[in-house]
Amino acid sequence: MVCFLSSDPLVRAYEEDLIAELRRKRMGARKLIVGEGIPAALLDAGDVAVEIPGMAALGDDNVAVLDVVAGQLLAFFRCLAGGLRPDMPSSGIISRVVNGFTIRRRKEIG
Repeated sequence: MVCFLSSDPLVRAYEEDLIAELRRKRMGARKLIVGEGIPAALLDAGDVAVEIPGMAALGDDNVAVLDVVAGQLLAFFRCLAGGLRPDMPSSGIISRVVNGFTIRRRKEIG
């Protein structure tokens, strides 16, 4: 489970309550928690805390980029651990190359 903590104290209080509830219900094998000043009480053995010093000064609107990087790195390393190739995780079923398609003009459609 991936959890991103807000720098807004009110929002963060709700997020921490949710993480604690998920912990009590034993949902998710492990947690990756990203934020600044992550309380140790939210972490169990095997969980990972990604501390981002100065995150609060950036504000939540700007922190989204850091959250995406954490999620992408998790996906990358999980892909490698599963014996897959990160550039082709679907074993070739899904391709970045698009088959031939027709270029349409707005006049033709309407």
